[in-house]
Amino acid sequence: MNQKEFQQLKKDLEAIFIRMQNIEKRSIDEQWFDSADIKIQFNFSESKLYRLRKANKIPHEKIGGRYYYPKGYFFSILLEKIRNREI
Repeated sequence: MNQKEFQQLKKDLEAIFIRMQNIEKRSIDEQWFDSADIKIQFNFSESKLYRLRKANKIPHEKIGGRYYYPKGYFFSILLEKIRNREI
C-alpha cells in the first residue's frame, strides 16, 4: 500500500467513524449507566468513581440516593480514544 492509498483509507475510515458516531449518539443520548454498570464495564473501583465525581471529571446525576452517568459521555470518550490511536 502506497502513501496515497493509505491516506485515502484513513479518510474513508474517518468518514465511517463520523457516521457511526452520529448514529450511536442519537440512540444513547437518553440512556444512563448506574454505578454498578460503570464499575463492571470500565473496571472502575468504587473509590475511583467517587474521586471522579468529586473532581467533576465525569458528568453524573444523583437520583434517589443513587448515581447515574450518561452513556453518551462514556461512548464519546471511547470513540475519541479509538480515533486518536495510530493505525
